[in-house]
Amino acid sequence: MTTVAGLASAVVEHAQSYGIDIKPICKALEINPDVFQSLTARISLDRLCRLLEACALLADDEAFALTSVPRYEAGSTGPFGYGLMAAPTGLDFVRFLDDHIQYATHTSYSRLTLDENGAHLAWTFAPVIVKRDQYVDMSVGLVMQRAKVFAGAEGVEIELERPAPRNPHPFRQLLARRLRFGARMNSVHFPRGFLEAQNPTGDRRLFELMDLQCRSLRPALPEKAADFMDQVRRYLLLHVSDEEFPLSAIAPHFGMSERTFQRRLAAQGTSLNELRDGIRKEVSFNLLTESELPISEICYRLGYSAPSAFTRSVTRWFGSTPTEVRERKSA
Repeated sequence: MTTVAGLASAVVEHAQSYGIDIKPICKALEINPDVFQSLTARISLDRLCRLLEACALLADDEAFALTSVPRYEAGSTGPFGYGLMAAPTGLDFVRFLDDHIQYATHTSYSRLTLDENGAHLAWTFAPVIVKRDQYVDMSVGLVMQRAKVFAGAEGVEIELERPAPRNPHPFRQLLARRLRFGARMNSVHFPRGFLEAQNPTGDRRLFELMDLQCRSLRPALPEKAADFMDQVRRYLLLHVSDEEFPLSAIAPHFGMSERTFQRRLAAQGTSLNELRDGIRKEVSFNLLTESELPISEICYRLGYSAPSAFTRSVTRWFGSTPTEVRERKSA
């Protein structure tokens, strides 16, 4: 699970402004800070998230990562950043975001919806990436920094998974005035006026070149010829936050009819529901025993509509309630 190393390019300088030396933190996390200045290198998403959370804790500033955004140099995220800057129109900008979120952040999951009111882009990460609030703050801040060159950006609405900070002012200042916390998924709604707006610094030729560059540098996903079961498990892990798993949506992803997809699973002695249940069981145990996330948050990250349904599943899996599983691990 990786992300673009350039997303950390301003962290060293920003941490120093708080009197924080990140070298010991990077060493403990086995991160080489030299790669932060690379336009193409990638680093572990989980380790970068932990670095940002550690800095926020040491700085005692919930907006640590967000307030680092003005320190970033244009194009520090390589072709992804340059592509956003060169997008000719707001619609190009939004589609580029959706097309290349896998390049910027491997193992993320996004869904773009276009209608007469504008565009709604929602995304999240695999639930095993536990501490990600600072990373999301920073990455959304960088996107909004680029979006604000378009007319209509004032009408952008943002929802974040993170809990509400003590001081929301820097978030409303650097992200959007219309901002909500504690959402089920991160999302940005771009109004129709934004989609129709022209970029005063847009460059169609450069934009198309960066699009090709992002596609060529995107982390390789498992080939269709690779183990079918691994393919399905990976898909289910990335989409585990979805409440529903319609077979009509999943089977075409693997280039199969619903009947063929079911037969392939049956030949392996399993079913879609059994696979999803197994992934939920594994992830729930990891999050209950290795994180401090509230049980209600774990419930929603695993796609349950209510904590009571999550409790019933955990009791079936482990013979104990979620609280008891967590307490037994810490005892």
